[in-house]
Amino acid sequence: MLMLLPISARLSGQAIRPSSSKSLSFGRSLTLRSSSTAAAATASSAANNNANNNNFSIKLPTVAALVGASLLTGYCVGSVHTEQITEIQKDRALPKGERGCCSCDEEGSKEEATKLTESQTQLSTKLQKIVGKDHVHDGLHESSSTGKFLKGARLGYGKALCIVQPGTLEQAIKCLQAIVDAGCVVVPQGSNTGLTGGSVPRNDTEDTRPSVVLSMKRLDAHFPIDDGKRVVCLAGVGISTLASSISNWFPDRESHSILGSTFLNPTTAAGVAFGSGGTLMRKGPARTDRALYCKVSRNKWGENTVEVVNTLGIEGLQDSDFQEHSGENPVQKLDVYANDVRQGYRRTMAKSSKTGLQIKASDTDYQEKVCQYTKDVSRHNSDTTGEDCNRSEGKVLILATVHDTFQAPSKKRMFWVSFPDMETTAAFRREVCLDNPADLPISCEYLDRDSVDIIDRSGRIATYLIRYLGTGDIMGYLWNVKSAIGELPFSWAPLFCDKFLHVFNNWVPEAIPSKFLNKGREYDHNCMVAVGEFGDGSLDRFMERMDAFIKKDNDKALADDVSEGGKMITYVEAESQADITALNAFRFVAALAFKTYVVGEDLQGISVDYGLPKNYEGVPPLADSAVKPLKRMRYSHFGCNVIHEDIAYALGVDTHTEHMAFKQAVEVEGGKLPAEHGHGTEYRAPQDTQKRWMNMDPLNVLNPGIGGLSYLPKYGQK
Repeated sequence: MLMLLPISARLSGQAIRPSSSKSLSFGRSLTLRSSSTAAAATASSAANNNANNNNFSIKLPTVAALVGASLLTGYCVGSVHTEQITEIQKDRALPKGERGCCSCDEEGSKEEATKLTESQTQLSTKLQKIVGKDHVHDGLHESSSTGKFLKGARLGYGKALCIVQPGTLEQAIKCLQAIVDAGCVVVPQGSNTGLTGGSVPRNDTEDTRPSVVLSMKRLDAHFPIDDGKRVVCLAGVGISTLASSISNWFPDRESHSILGSTFLNPTTAAGVAFGSGGTLMRKGPARTDRALYCKVSRNKWGENTVEVVNTLGIEGLQDSDFQEHSGENPVQKLDVYANDVRQGYRRTMAKSSKTGLQIKASDTDYQEKVCQYTKDVSRHNSDTTGEDCNRSEGKVLILATVHDTFQAPSKKRMFWVSFPDMETTAAFRREVCLDNPADLPISCEYLDRDSVDIIDRSGRIATYLIRYLGTGDIMGYLWNVKSAIGELPFSWAPLFCDKFLHVFNNWVPEAIPSKFLNKGREYDHNCMVAVGEFGDGSLDRFMERMDAFIKKDNDKALADDVSEGGKMITYVEAESQADITALNAFRFVAALAFKTYVVGEDLQGISVDYGLPKNYEGVPPLADSAVKPLKRMRYSHFGCNVIHEDIAYALGVDTHTEHMAFKQAVEVEGGKLPAEHGHGTEYRAPQDTQKRWMNMDPLNVLNPGIGGLSYLPKYGQK
C-alpha cells in the first residue's frame, strides 16, 4: 500500500519533518527545487548566455524601454484617435477568427439571462469551503483578474458563473462533483493558451446550464521517478517549467517539450489533451497512457458520480495497493507526496510498477511511423488511439500524468539550409531527414520567405524577449500583461499592443544574425535543421547524407546550367549556443508575429494548422475562385509534414468563406485538420472522434460543444 515516503529534512536548514508511520522503498533520494526556482534559473541562464554574445546583442533595459515607450505612445495616440481605431476594428477578422472588438458585453451572458437554481446560487459559497475564498472568482463580471480565464488566446470569449482554482487533487475532484451536482457544466482549463476556443466558456449556445471554469494551474507539482527516466506531473505543470526542472535534476536527460510554445508555458496536461507537439522528431507528439483522470456519469439511482481512473502505474499508488473502505486512496497519497515536493522536502524517489513499465508514457512508435513514406498523416487531433486522456479536449478531467524523459544529445549542430524550389526541399526531407528511424534529426523546421519576412518585420521584440528572459513564468507574466491591456475599457485596447509592437519593431536590431536572415530573404524555401549525437554515430551519418545530397544536387544544377541566374542549395551553421537560441526563438514567435503584422498593417488574417500525408511533397493550391492573399505564411514541422499556415487579406474580404474553402482544399489533398491545436469550437471532428468523446462524457457536462458536438445535456438525447 502507498504510504508517505520517509522525509529526511527541509532544504535550506529548515526543521526536520516527522515521517509517516509507513513508507515506501522508492530507491535513491533526490532534492527537488521548486518550479519557480528552476524557471528562474533557466531565465538567468538564458540571459547570461546571450549577454556573453558580444557580437550580436541588445541590452535588456533597451528592450524594456522600447516596450514602455510603445505603451505610453499607444495610450496617447489611442486616446486621440479612438473613433478612427474603432472603425478599423469593426468586423475585422484576426488569426483564428478573433475579432478586433468583442460584443459579448453588449449581448449579456447566458448565466445572467438564465434564472439560477438555489444550488447554482450557492455553488460559489460551496466551492469556497473546498478551496478557500481566495481561489473562487466571480466569472459574471469581467475584471483584470478574471479576464485571463474568460477570453481565449486567439479565439473564444464567454462569462462563467464562477472560476475555481483547486490546490490539491482531492479539491479538484470535490469541485468537479459540486459543479455537476449543481447542474452546471465544467470548462477544464490549464494556462489558457489554446488557439481554437475550447478552453473558455461559450455563451452563445442553446444550452441553459451555467458554466464554471475549473482552472488546474495551481496543481504544479512534479517529480522524477525511475532514476529520472520518467517524470510525474500534476495537471498544472507548465512545459517550460518541466523542461527547466529536468535539465537541473538530470543534465543528461530532457523532457518531451523543450521547443515550440514553451515560452507561453502551456500545461503538460493540455499537451496530452490535444496531442500537441511534434517539433522534436525523435519524440513525437505529447502522449501518455499513464494518467490519473476523472470521468462523470450517472448511477442507477440518478446520482452524478465522479469516477477516478488510475493508470499511473507507480508502486504504492496503484488501486490494488489500497484495501476497500480503508480510508486511504491513491489521490490522497499523491496529494501529500506532491505537497512535500512543492515545499522542498527531500523524498525517496518513486518507481514504476511492473504493470506501469508495460504502459506507454510517450509515443514510442513515432520514430518508425514518421519514416514510413506513405499517404497516411503522421499525427492529427482526431486520432482515437490510446487511453482516454489522450486527445480528450476536456471531455475528461486530467489530474496527473507520467511522461518519459529522453536522452539529451552529447553534441548538437544546427544549420540554416536554403533551397531553390519546393521539389528539392521535399527531396531533402525524404532522402536526408527521414532516411531511417535511428538517424532522425532532433528537429527540422521549415520557413517560407513570407514567414521570414513577417517574423523579421513584426517579431523582433518578441524574439529578443525570449532570448533574454528565457521561457516559463516571466514570459507567461508578460503574456498576461498583454492580455490585460487588451481588456482595458477603451475601444483601441484590443489592438493596441500589437499595433505598437509593430511600430517599434524596426527600432531594435535584427533578431538573428544576418548570415541567416539574408538567406531567408533570398530563398523561398528554408529549413532550420538541428542534429545531435546520441552515442551511436548518428550525427556523423546524418552529416554524410546531408553533404552527399547537397553535392549531388548542386553538381546536377551546374551540369544543367541551372545555376546561371538561378540558385543552388546553401547552408549556414550556427556557431554558438547564442545562435541556436536566436534561431529557435525566431521560429517559434511566428504565430505571434503574424497577428502583430496584420494588426500593424491594418489587414486581417486566418490561421490554419493541418497535417499532410507523409508522402505529400507540394503546397495545397488555393481554389481558382479564392481571393488572392496579400501574404501566405507557411511554416511547418517539416519532418512530420504538419503545417501552420497564416494567410493575410485586405480589410473587406470575407475571411470566413476563404477559411472554409482553404480547409476543403487541404482535405482534397489528403490532409487532416487540425493537426495539433485541437478542434475546440473551430473545427468539426470526424464521427468516430465524436463518438469517443461521447463515451468519455455521456452526460455532456465536461466542455460541451467541442468539435461540433451538441451543447445540450446528454447531447440532446433523452
